[in-house]
Formats: sequence, C-alpha cells, structure tokens
Amino acid sequence: MLIWIIMKKNFRILKFKKDRPIFEVRDVSKSFNGRSILKKISLKVYPGELVSLFGPNGAGKSTLFNIAIGAENADSGDILINKKSISQIPIHLRAKEGLGYLPQTRSLFDMSTYDNIYGLCQLHIHDPQKQKEETERLLDEFNLQHLRSLNASVLSGGEAKRLQLARIMINKPKIILIDEIFSMVDPIVVQEMQKYILKIQSMNVGCILTDHNFSTLFDLSDRNYCISDGSIIAEGTKSDLLKNAEAIKRYFGTSFSFN
Repeated sequence: MLIWIIMKKNFRILKFKKDRPIFEVRDVSKSFNGRSILKKISLKVYPGELVSLFGPNGAGKSTLFNIAIGAENADSGDILINKKSISQIPIHLRAKEGLGYLPQTRSLFDMSTYDNIYGLCQLHIHDPQKQKEETERLLDEFNLQHLRSLNASVLSGGEAKRLQLARIMINKPKIILIDEIFSMVDPIVVQEMQKYILKIQSMNVGCILTDHNFSTLFDLSDRNYCISDGSIIAEGTKSDLLKNAEAIKRYFGTSFSFN
C-alpha cells in the first residue's frame, strides 16, 4: 500500500507497507534448446513501487516479461498477483487480474488516437456512456486531446508511448511491466515519460521498468534488480548496486561511474 507520495522535480518521499507484494516472480526457470535462459529468478514488487530491472542484452529480461504476461511458459516456478498464481491462465485473463504490459515495440492500431482508446474501452466497459467518459478522461490524463483525430501511425515516439500508457490504464492495472520506454526518444521526451510514470505510481500502481539508461532508471526507481546470465546477481538501492562487485564486473563495468 502506498502511504505517502510527494512528487516534485528531483524530490520524492515514498513509504510503503511491504507486508504484501502486489506482484511476485517465484523461482522461475526457462531453457531453450538445452540452453538455460532463466535460473530460479525471484523478485517482488509492492503496491505503488517502481522497480528497475537492469541487465545486458541476452540476460533474460525479455524472456522473464514474456513468461509474466503468458506469451511463453516457464519450465518451473510461478507468477503471482496479490498472492494468487496466474501461471496457468491465458494472457487476457492475466490482464483482468491486473497485469499491464508496455512492449518496447510500437503496438498501436491503424486508426485515430481517439479510437485506439475508445475501441478498447468498448471491450472492457459495458456502459456506452462510461466508455466515452473513460476515453475522454484518458485523453486528458495523458495529454492526447490535441491528437485525438490523428492516425496513430503519424504520432511521434513520445506521443505513441503516451497513447500506449493510456490504453494500459483502461484495465485499472495493479502492476505494469514497461520494456525500454526511454529507448530512441529525445531527452525532453524522457523527462516527459518520467512524469507520466510517476503519475501512474501515484495511483498506487506498481511498475517494473527495463532500460539501458542507468541515470533515468535510478532517478525513478525505489529498488533495483540486476540480472546477468539468467540469474539475479544484485538487488537493492542505487547505492547497493553500484557497490556490488558482481554487478560492476558483469554489467556496469569497472570504469563506470555515476554521480
């Protein structure tokens, strides 16, 4: 449960009750063609907590996300939301349990910004009036009103990611997995996306974020995990990771510095 959040530039105070994680990965393992990709991975996210997942390319981050959303099956282990296993249910039912996912790739319908939201509202909300109200609310919330009539194909990278975030919120998620949201966007867009992620956090939604932009993730995250060769090699605060010998050796590098 999120107890207190104050959001100002470079200043946040966050306190969590950590007695009940909203999302858990328990001892998840996965192999492809005899090669071990994930080795008993375990992690937790609490309500309203922002957790960063660091790791080199090929470390297993995308495989872990795919298993969490149900696109792939684990060889062993479990995925839980609110202590309830979701490992045996399909993707759409995981979404109903409160799991949201923002992929690295652009995933929008070839229609207007408005219809990208409204079409999904029609699937998830029964009352026609509430469908329209929720569409307008999300257009306002994610600064999309001025883009409502434009086809999603002409939106900039930052605009498209705002639209994707808006669509995720239709289902009132408890946890969102966000894959490299800051890749291939300008610094000013990075700052804008940070603002929207903090807004989502203020709604008591937990998030796991991956990216190779260390400073951006460290600015946002409350806790961090570092994964390498399919295993968690370090976890904790920014200071914990940057002092961890294994994380330095296998990911950050000995010459890396961050002030």
